[in-house]
Amino acid sequence: MKHVTILLIAVFFSACSSFTGRIVEEPPELLDKAAIIEVNNLISTIRLKNRNLKTFKGIGKITFWEEDKKSIASGIAWVGSDPDMIRIAILNISGQPLLSLANDGQWFYFLSHTDNNFYKKRSSYSNLKKAIQIPIKPVEIVSLLAGRIPLYEYHAANIIRSGNVIQKIYLNEDKKDIKKIELFDGNEKLLYFVVIDSLQKINKYHVPLKLSVSSDNGNGFKIDVYKYWTDVSVNTSMFVLTPQ
Repeated sequence: MKHVTILLIAVFFSACSSFTGRIVEEPPELLDKAAIIEVNNLISTIRLKNRNLKTFKGIGKITFWEEDKKSIASGIAWVGSDPDMIRIAILNISGQPLLSLANDGQWFYFLSHTDNNFYKKRSSYSNLKKAIQIPIKPVEIVSLLAGRIPLYEYHAANIIRSGNVIQKIYLNEDKKDIKKIELFDGNEKLLYFVVIDSLQKINKYHVPLKLSVSSDNGNGFKIDVYKYWTDVSVNTSMFVLTPQ
C-alpha cells in the first residue's frame, strides 16, 4: 500500500539546532514551498489530535518478546494524565499486580510486587530501557496510550543544509491516519518504532485498540486494549509509588 512519510530532521546551524519536517515519497528529494506548507499543515493536524483528552485509563493484555525467546503475555492496567503522568500495572493471571511503573512528572518509579524491589529516578533522565530493553520515555507512553504520538519540536526551513533524521512518521495514503513512527538518536541510530495496528472511537476520541513497540535489538511489546475510559477522575497520588 502506498504511504506518505514525514521526516523530522535536526538541522544544525552555526550556533543552534532546530527541526524541520518534510514529506518523502519514492525517491526522496528536496521539496518545494507548497510541499513544505503541506507538511506543516499535516504536523499541525497531528498535534491537535486528541488534544482535549487530558485523563484516561484502560485494561488489556500486554505481550513481551525478546529476540530468539518465547513471548510472555500478561494483563495490563493503566491510568494517565496529560502531559506526562502515567501509572501502569502488569498483572498476574488472577489480576494482582506483578510490577508497577509510574511517573508523576518529576520522578519515575519502579516497584516489583514479588520481591519489593523499588527504585525511583528523575523523570528527565528516565526511560524503560532497564526494565524492558526499549528506551521509550514515560511521556512518550502517555502520548501513545492517549492516541497521540511523540512529536519533536521542529522549525520549517526551505533549504536543508545538513542534518540527521530524528523521527519518521508514516501516514496512510489519504494522510488521515498514522500507521507507524520511528524515533532515532542524534547519530540516526534507531531507538524504537511503533506500529499502530488499529484504533477505536471512545466518545469523541480515536484511541489505540492495538499497538506494538519494538527496538532494533529484537525486543518489543504489544498492547491489546480490552476496555478504555476517557476523561476519568485522577489525583496526583495515583502516580507515586512507595516500597511495600
